[in-house]
Amino acid sequence: MGTSYHISYTDSTGIDYKKAIDSILIRINQSVSTYIPSSTISRINQDSIWKSVQLYQDGKYTNFQKIQLALDTHFLRNYQTSKDVYVLTQGYFDPTVMPLVNYWGFGYKPKKAITQIDSQRISDIIQFVGFDMWSETITESQMDFVKPMGAQIDFSAIAKGYAVDIISHFLEKNNIQNYLVEIGGEVYCKGLKRPEQPWTIALSKPQTESAINDVQEALSVHAKGVASSGNYRNYYEVDGKMYGHEIHPETGYPEINDLLGVTVVADNCMIADAYATAFMIMGREKAENAAEKLGKIEAIFFYSDNQGQIQKSLSSGFQQYLK
Repeated sequence: MGTSYHISYTDSTGIDYKKAIDSILIRINQSVSTYIPSSTISRINQDSIWKSVQLYQDGKYTNFQKIQLALDTHFLRNYQTSKDVYVLTQGYFDPTVMPLVNYWGFGYKPKKAITQIDSQRISDIIQFVGFDMWSETITESQMDFVKPMGAQIDFSAIAKGYAVDIISHFLEKNNIQNYLVEIGGEVYCKGLKRPEQPWTIALSKPQTESAINDVQEALSVHAKGVASSGNYRNYYEVDGKMYGHEIHPETGYPEINDLLGVTVVADNCMIADAYATAFMIMGREKAENAAEKLGKIEAIFFYSDNQGQIQKSLSSGFQQYLK
């Protein structure tokens, strides 16, 4: 996944589960990692293995592609949850922005800042961005997909959270009740770190010049997933203008709004991960409204005021998590 992980747990048996956990992560990567050419998602993103078809749509025939693959549970869970969140966020969360993410230099290809923006190229790419243009038929042994010619998919905004949840379930099955699982900054924790001491999660200061250990807020949660998103770590500058990695699926450009960062708390890390990304693209006002309407999630939004100072706003139930 191009990142690190950290897992802590207390277990009276003293068993070291590292090898078992690594094997789980390897299997997940073989399904959803765009860094591995043989993974399921990488194969789906390769046009050469698809069969071309023409479908009659909106009064005209359009070039589509179809593929049949053996059932891959890890891929399918990411795919189906992504589609659910795509609908609930009215398209702000859209994993089919993959070609745009690569164009802007934030994808699985070597990171490369573009020096000249080609608006026509962006317009060409955006024609096959939109998760509503993908369809699927799933059986007990097979996955059939149909997508626009040239469309690609990327689960980087949800797969780390998914992996956190899978590892958490593994620990639960081994009767571990006090643990913290963190992959690339996405977290799920349960129980206590020590007797009478809950787990504490630090939220980084959402500024480009901040050190990695500069803390803006600290959270204390139990049996919850926590995920954060922001452009202050993953960006580049061209002619004095900052371009972040959060790409708006409608415009094709990196989203620029007053949000510096957002952290979401949810029942599982996968959902928290997806909504943290969607909220950054929505902007503060829409994201605040969405957080209240969606239910079962809470969020804290960091933004900059007119004096350049960091301010925060909380969803109605977030205060309980602040230390």
